[in-house]
This record gives sequence, structure tokens and C-alpha cells, in this order.
Amino acid sequence: MLGKTHMAVGVAASLLLLQPRTLPELILGAGTAAVGSVISDIDCGSSESSRRADQITFVLETIVIVIVVVEAHWHLGLYQRLMSNSSVSRVVLACAAFLAVCAYGKKTPHRSFLHSFLAGGLLMSCVGVFLPMLVPYFGIAFASHLALDFLNHKGEQLFYPYRKRFSIGICSASGLVNRLFLFCGSVLCAGVTLKLLTGMILHR
Repeated sequence: MLGKTHMAVGVAASLLLLQPRTLPELILGAGTAAVGSVISDIDCGSSESSRRADQITFVLETIVIVIVVVEAHWHLGLYQRLMSNSSVSRVVLACAAFLAVCAYGKKTPHRSFLHSFLAGGLLMSCVGVFLPMLVPYFGIAFASHLALDFLNHKGEQLFYPYRKRFSIGICSASGLVNRLFLFCGSVLCAGVTLKLLTGMILHR
């Protein structure tokens, strides 16, 4: 599946299942889910996947910038929420470990390490070091990525380093099924977000 499809489905699934109750949790949860939904595709091996990695990096940078701008303008307490149970040293350590896992995964073949349960567990552990509340958002989005790619013809090394690849091979990465998931994920994501925002406003 394409990156925008993974993001639409991953964010929609996490918000639908976890139902954040506050605006800071909604923003941080959706941002974390967006990262979790696309991080697997930074693995390289061809010029096409290198371009995809650059696109994903751009998306991640955009998410961070948007969160910073929202916090600076509306003062929603996002920074306090992030740092409430953490120290600067723990955040730095967690980020360094997260980037180390990604750096290793970027050098592995596509749909190998970063499409495995091992990588998911390591990345969720890094997220959990400084903000456990965000682990479910990341985990659901990451799992949705694996589930969608499981439908493709090219298999995933879900049990890496075990080399066997798994898939049911019923669609291609950019065909009709991809467009269907993109449409459904986008509509669901917008609908759930609107419902959550409406609920927050009415309960004020």
C-alpha cells in the first residue's frame, strides 16, 4: 500500500479504538499514529524506496512542526504532557534509541526488519520510555501497516530475523484495493476526528 493509505488507515484505526478524551491527547495521539503508520517504509533498497524514505522524513518533520506551532499559538499543554513523567535525559535516550532502530532498518531490504514484530516492539519500547500514553497509538498504527502489507503480493518478514515472508497476495501496492482503503481510511479518519472534537466542545 502507498504511504498516504497507510497513514489514513493507521490514524483512523488508532483514534477509533482509543477515543482520546482531550485535545492534547487527540493531537499527540494522531501525530504519533501518523508516525507509526509510515515508519516501516523508510527501509531502502532501490531508488523508489529511497524517494519514499525522503517523503516519509518530510511527513515526520511536518508533523513535528505542526505540533510545535499549535502548542506555541494555543498553549494546549502539549509540552507539559510530554514531559510530565519524563526527564530530558530520558527523552534524549529514547529518541536516540528510536533513531538507531530506524537507522538499522533503513539499511535492510524492504519489508524485512521494519515490517516485523521485533521492530514494532523495539520502537514501541522507545516511545514508552518518555510517554507511555502514546504507545497504543503507535502500536495500533504500526500493526495496521503490517496488516495492509500482508494483503500485497510481496511478503513481509514478520518474524525477523527468520527469513520466511508472509502474505496472502490478493492485491498490488497501488491498485484498486489501495484506493479503496485510502478512501475508507480518509473518510473514517475525518469522521472520527470530527466526532471527537464535537464531544470535547459539548463537554466543556
